[in-house]
Amino acid sequence: MKWIIDTDPGIDDASAIITAVNSGALDIIGITTVHGNVGLNHTTRNALRLVELMGADVPVYQGASRPILQQREHAAEYHGEDGFGNTFLPEPGLSPADGHAVDFIIESARNHEVALLTLGPLTNVALAIAKERDLECQIKRIVMMAGTSRARGNTSPVAEFNIFADPEAAAVVFNSGIPITMVPWETCLDAVFGSETIAQIRNSSTQVGRAFAQAMQYSVERTTAYLGTEVLLLCDLLAACAAIDPAVIAEQVQAKVTVETGGQFSRGLTVIDERMDDGSKPNASVALACDRSKIANMFLDALNAKK
Repeated sequence: MKWIIDTDPGIDDASAIITAVNSGALDIIGITTVHGNVGLNHTTRNALRLVELMGADVPVYQGASRPILQQREHAAEYHGEDGFGNTFLPEPGLSPADGHAVDFIIESARNHEVALLTLGPLTNVALAIAKERDLECQIKRIVMMAGTSRARGNTSPVAEFNIFADPEAAAVVFNSGIPITMVPWETCLDAVFGSETIAQIRNSSTQVGRAFAQAMQYSVERTTAYLGTEVLLLCDLLAACAAIDPAVIAEQVQAKVTVETGGQFSRGLTVIDERMDDGSKPNASVALACDRSKIANMFLDALNAKK
């Protein structure tokens, strides 16, 4: 199975990319960037810089710069203006690969058995589905960090950022019939890392480890101020680890997931229907709990991997 990482780096995206690439467990044929945590130019630059720091041979394709319908959202207050903790890394020596991310996804699915690891708004994936009639049958699996399982939002009272940033795109993806593993916000919130893991990250001696440790300080300070204790929240990392080893998911439920696109107060809500009394079939496996210790070890091993 070939994998494409669709992402908007982002500090937690960086942890997921590092783990997915440096673990060596996934055959990653490309990274596609999308608007999200910060603007597309920043997300693309951050992806290129991470690839460069890891010494990885993975092309980066630039994708959608805005949502399908609404104005662009961002999360710079958590990730910094540059998306990497206001560390303003040097410009990468690498450049984006030729072609659009949407076309790369389509061509890859035509030529390989492809799965997607999605870490940001689902605009690229929805546009690919809209453009290529048979893509729903060609993409074998999507593992995503997205949505909520109990309507406990992080961007609105009920919506998680990746869905809220482009609900129409998310609705297209959930209606596609592609098998989905969904890691929601509440599951991530239950798997924060404490001071011991944070100290181990700060002690990393690799080039990418030092860069990540510097960037994460920005989000550590903000999360600590919110929760009252030193913690590190790396939502996208959970999805990457679930793609690598599904056994990190300790509890999950099969459900019909629907995205609310029209509600005045509930736009971006992921409605999790476990009953399916109307005869609906499940379209996602929703992760309700993950093995935090195993995930921490997977990330630390990847962060400290010597090239």
